[in-house]
Amino acid sequence: MSTYNGVMVPPTSQYPASSYPPPSRDNDNISPAPVEKSPNPMTGHSKWGIRVRLMVGLLLPTYLETLDYTVVATAQPHIASVFNRLDLQSWIGTSYVLTSTVFLPVFGSLADIMGRHAACQLALAIFVVGSAICTGAQSMAMLLVGRGIAGVGAAGLVSVVRIVLSDSGSLSEDSFLNAMLVAMYALGYATGPIIGGALVNINFRWIFAINLPAGVGSMIIIFFFLRPILKGPQPSQRGSQQNLLAGATPRRESFIQKLLRVDWIGAFLFISGGILLLLALSLGSGVEVKGFAAPVCIASFAAGGVCMIVFVFWELMFEAYEQETDRPHRRPQWMYKSPKWLEFTDPLIPTSIFRNYDVSVTSFGALTCGMVLFSAFYFLAIYFSIAQGESASKSGAQLLYLAPGMGGGVVVALRLIAWFKQPRFPIILGMAVIPVGIGLIVMALGNNNQTQLNIFLAVTGVGIGLSFAPLSLQARYSLPVSRIAVVVSMNLFFRTAGGTIGLTQLATVLNSKVKTYINADLYSPTSTLNADQRQSLGALFAGGLSSIEGINNLDDQTKAVVQNAFREGCRWSFISLIPWCCVAFLLCFGLKNLDQDRVAQGGGLARDGDDAPAGKEGRGGQSTESHAPLQRDHSHDDEAQQQPHTGNGKPKMKVPRPMGPITALIWPIWWTVAYFVNKNRE
Repeated sequence: MSTYNGVMVPPTSQYPASSYPPPSRDNDNISPAPVEKSPNPMTGHSKWGIRVRLMVGLLLPTYLETLDYTVVATAQPHIASVFNRLDLQSWIGTSYVLTSTVFLPVFGSLADIMGRHAACQLALAIFVVGSAICTGAQSMAMLLVGRGIAGVGAAGLVSVVRIVLSDSGSLSEDSFLNAMLVAMYALGYATGPIIGGALVNINFRWIFAINLPAGVGSMIIIFFFLRPILKGPQPSQRGSQQNLLAGATPRRESFIQKLLRVDWIGAFLFISGGILLLLALSLGSGVEVKGFAAPVCIASFAAGGVCMIVFVFWELMFEAYEQETDRPHRRPQWMYKSPKWLEFTDPLIPTSIFRNYDVSVTSFGALTCGMVLFSAFYFLAIYFSIAQGESASKSGAQLLYLAPGMGGGVVVALRLIAWFKQPRFPIILGMAVIPVGIGLIVMALGNNNQTQLNIFLAVTGVGIGLSFAPLSLQARYSLPVSRIAVVVSMNLFFRTAGGTIGLTQLATVLNSKVKTYINADLYSPTSTLNADQRQSLGALFAGGLSSIEGINNLDDQTKAVVQNAFREGCRWSFISLIPWCCVAFLLCFGLKNLDQDRVAQGGGLARDGDDAPAGKEGRGGQSTESHAPLQRDHSHDDEAQQQPHTGNGKPKMKVPRPMGPITALIWPIWWTVAYFVNKNRE
């Protein structure tokens, strides 16, 4: 045993490789020993060579993930009707979104612990297995299990893809790569509803079967195109600073040691709590139980709440352990009895990053965008399929209007970032447009005007596109480089969590309003339905609406009652989104301007933990390290010197022209905005 800052600690050899005692705040003035860096695999590759590799390797996985929920969103009511369980149709999307939400932080940890390539291959394998189960599903329960497993894989796909792109470097390069990513998303949004509508008319199993060869092909493409340039396993953030202070070099960890770094207990608590809370919301709004006062709902709420409270305390325990290690006289007694492996576990959700206002607000903004995006796809599909009586293919075609709006918003956002050198301006603009678009959609639903609905859907898409990428950029550049994987995965987590919350909230409102309107026509003395019509309507909803065909078999007057009930239910569902959007808009005014040195800093794609050592975070989550400054990647310095410079000597950022046919549609908007912005700047 030896003494470290007055604390008895075992020799370094007793710790797992690359894990060390937590850092002391008393040693901030000690200069770290130089860390031997691994060779950078980008050496010898041009910038465009890297871009082409990223585009080829990440195009198909991103398209698969986007295609999966856009295709199913269109076909969801029809798939549920095949199993005569239309009352559970919202769970086809909810089960997928739930697992794809709760596993995002897990894959963020795996991307650091196992490396980007291994995490991506694991995600694709799980996604293929889940799709295979859905393809052969013989019951609604089996289908929901397959959707849940596919959601786990989707969490890995969306998380690792964004982390890989965030490894690129400066804000200007990020802008280009985000344009690539949004182009992939736009392709999925544009073609997914049409593909889903066409396949469901043949057989719904083809919707999931197309993922099988595409998933295997993605694994092969990533192995050959991306494996040589992706980052490998990264050193533990909890031990790397003490490693430097001790003058040691991080060593490779064994597979077991890597597994110990994953916060499995935190993941279990979060997954359990999320599922129980979501189950309670779904059951309380459905027909299986009588309201939220039912015993099963109360029990689910209570158990889920306990799990989430324990999860929060569990994550706070990691931060308390790090803060109190160098002050043993103030350490809580229970910490002496905590398991030894706790010292080496990376928290699932580091609570320290939320001391940064920008990270907290952008997380809430991402949650709001996720609510709006997922709700628009799933519940407008319900509106077109049930309230309007459209076929699956026509319902999918109506959702196409969201994609051009998103594309236009992304283009304007990139131009604003290029002009102002800050992501906060497009964020504020986008958060102002989203509630306006939702309000206009509510008005169009009330008027039952499909033309207005299509236009206002595009307006909402503009708001989402304006905020989509800048939210992630604002959060990422508010923290040190070493936090890239954590911040990116958390931003995605809140975006997908917003989808989960949004789907549950809108399903609750929809089911509640539909039941209210149906009961009013069944039992109201002023109802226009005769006795036979009331009997057929009551029989249809007695055990829960099981299929769309049951609605189509009603006479015109009774069918109109059901369609009006669903239309009003959808309208009130979207009204429930407006408060979230308004709060997000107000909070975004507090976002800070990013430090230009941090914005210009590059990380570069590299392997085996060759990033600069992470420093400590001070108040607000900002780096306070003076002894271990963030290292800048000088691989593109020659290019930077050739760029035009501003008056203060800093190079102007280049935002490349966006790609794809969407550009042709929004080109006039782009240059109109450019004219007025340039005029104001003059």
